[in-house]
Amino acid sequence: MLKYSSIARRYALRKKSDYANTQSGMMIIEAMVAILLLMLGMLGIAGLTAKSTTMAGQAQYRTEAGMYADQIIQMINLGVSRTSETELAASLQAFQHQASGGDTDACVFSGAATSDTGLADVLKAAQGQLNGVAGLPGATAQGQQVRIETTDNLNQVTVTLCWQGPGDAAKRNYQIQAFVH
Repeated sequence: MLKYSSIARRYALRKKSDYANTQSGMMIIEAMVAILLLMLGMLGIAGLTAKSTTMAGQAQYRTEAGMYADQIIQMINLGVSRTSETELAASLQAFQHQASGGDTDACVFSGAATSDTGLADVLKAAQGQLNGVAGLPGATAQGQQVRIETTDNLNQVTVTLCWQGPGDAAKRNYQIQAFVH
């Protein structure tokens, strides 16, 4: 019986060592897979960070365009004469800027420039042509329009500002409409 237990013991020891031999290298493979997964996660986070930075820049330009457009609307609202309906319609016409022709998607407008110097200064600021004002990137004089519609006492003002930010494939535009009464 003694002999049997020593044989069983040797057999059990040999089984343990065989198991240990089959497991060698598994820890390295598991570590490499974990590192690979970690690297993929880090690359994904880096890509999302770059995308969010781009989107934040675009949001900033949309906000700036909205502020310029709102300033134009307020300037028109405060600068018109309201003595009569015909006088209101006539005074609104002085604020038109490149109202004829043009396509909003192409951002190329034509026509006469505004005769109001205050409005012209705001439009120049939006282009970045005033000292100390950055303006919208890629904004041009042809990419700005102030259209006035006075038929049937509608007195609708439509302001369109276009720009092309760094890295943008196409021009972007901001359009606002208001009614002046």
